Amino acid sequence: MKTSKTAILALSALLAISPSALGADYAVPGDYASIQDAVNAASSGDVITVGPGTWPGRLDFRGKDLTVRSSDGPESTTIDSNGVSSGVLFRTQEGPGAVLEGFTITGGTGSLHANESFTLGGGIAVVSSAPTIRNCILTKNSAHFGGGIGIWEGSPVIEDCLFIANHATGDGGGLRLHEFSYPIIRNSSFLQNTADVFGVGIAYGNDSDGQHIDCMFDGNTAGLRGGAIASACTCNDPNLSGSSFCNSLPDHILGGWQDNGGNDFCPVCAMDVDADGDVDTDDILQVISAWGGCICVEDVDGDTVVGVNDLLAVVAEFGDCPE
Repeated sequence: MKTSKTAILALSALLAISPSALGADYAVPGDYASIQDAVNAASSGDVITVGPGTWPGRLDFRGKDLTVRSSDGPESTTIDSNGVSSGVLFRTQEGPGAVLEGFTITGGTGSLHANESFTLGGGIAVVSSAPTIRNCILTKNSAHFGGGIGIWEGSPVIEDCLFIANHATGDGGGLRLHEFSYPIIRNSSFLQNTADVFGVGIAYGNDSDGQHIDCMFDGNTAGLRGGAIASACTCNDPNLSGSSFCNSLPDHILGGWQDNGGNDFCPVCAMDVDADGDVDTDDILQVISAWGGCICVEDVDGDTVVGVNDLLAVVAEFGDCPE
């Protein structure tokens, strides 16, 4: 049987590919004592597998499109920043091939963004990058913008993640987008996050947009508006599909959004501006006291002005809040 010249050349090319060209595998511990040591030594295309335990934070991918994954999942493998900086940094134009998978990220307090005075991304900071973040738990992180994850000019894919009990002193207890950011967020849950201002689950800012597919928002509390999502800004309306919203305070969504079907909303009592369980005269008086330009809880229609429309909306809901 004759073997074609083309087949021989193809086989020769495959045999000529070195193992390093296919990507090397490293173990932590084992090959390296820390995750950062392994990343520093590795190249794009490599895979770093991390064993169970608690590992120090401020893990910087350093522009490398490599995979860092845990061997035993997020319940057994933690990256803890202990109150110093972000837990993980993607800030050197990493692409989708930069993969973080299977970690609990905790104790992060964010990173100062260049030329800005605020902290971004308590758990994970994504700046001018588009990594893949998969099967991670972000909990008990804090920052001014984005307690769990803060994104600046980034387009990450976030899937199968849990954001729970993170806090933002500004916006976005779970996640904050800013400056032309376009994430895809799939099959992720935002639970019991808090923010002092807007958008506890997710807050949008400045020309950002996103897709939220099969996500759950439950028990998130904003200081002003947008318990689950806030998009009242110079941004495009986020696309929502197959997502559920419950127990958001004071409301589920502030601003516009695109309904792509399959979304479910539990009753919410946004007109109860003093949060005492019913809409009554006290709420009317509180709206009147805030009359005029205001980004506040009394602005129940979200147009940044407390006026007649807000007053009429409160009057229309007079009575006990729905259970």
